[in-house]
Amino acid sequence: MKYLVLIISLLTSINVFANKSEFCQGFEEGYKTIKGEMVIVPICPIAPITPIGSTPFREGIKAGMNAAR
Repeated sequence: MKYLVLIISLLTSINVFANKSEFCQGFEEGYKTIKGEMVIVPICPIAPITPIGSTPFREGIKAGMNAAR
């Protein structure tokens, strides 16, 4: 029974980390644009409110580029 609970919790945690938000995907892309591909990307910050006419991915790219500078 303990193993079943352990396996379920492990699969749930993997699923949570696998589903990155659009903002975090953009943050990672923007950071790697400045620092290069072979770098450890820091933890994604909390996504801000997306301005009208923009997307969360685009705002993530901007935030990632600013963090890398």
